[in-house]
Amino acid sequence: MKKMFCLVLAALTLLLAGCGVSDKEVKDSIPSMMILSGDVPAQIPAYSYSWTVTDRLGNSASMAADTAHPLEAQEDLTTVTLTAGGEVSLYFSKLPDSVTVTYWSAQETDYENGTQLSTTFLDDAFHFTAPETQGQQVYSVTALWSSYDDVSGSVTYAFRTAA
Repeated sequence: MKKMFCLVLAALTLLLAGCGVSDKEVKDSIPSMMILSGDVPAQIPAYSYSWTVTDRLGNSASMAADTAHPLEAQEDLTTVTLTAGGEVSLYFSKLPDSVTVTYWSAQETDYENGTQLSTTFLDDAFHFTAPETQGQQVYSVTALWSSYDDVSGSVTYAFRTAA
């Protein structure tokens, strides 16, 4: 009986040691975003995030990546062609609860001087109208997830427009 108890205890210890959420699982679960302007799609990588994953047993793990303001990292951002006044669609691999789109002139130095664009949700995508401004812009798209049981957090995606 004592031998059986030791075997069960050892198996339970191994099982519990394997529980939890790994950093890789957290990073792999961060939703991707695809932008569609006209007929040209572009995959936009996550720029910064604060993300939590919870498994079926209630174990959770969080990860955060804080980055420079997109205006400071323009040369590293994905370049997208937007048509002035054209509709832009944002598709996510996991549908967020809300999306905020802000843009700046690429020459702007005041981070607080961004313009927030209104978004609408239709046909599984968030949509906004590209501004009628000339020149290159830098965009920040912040999406929030709060209504899911297995994930929560915010992710910012940043890109710039072609000159």
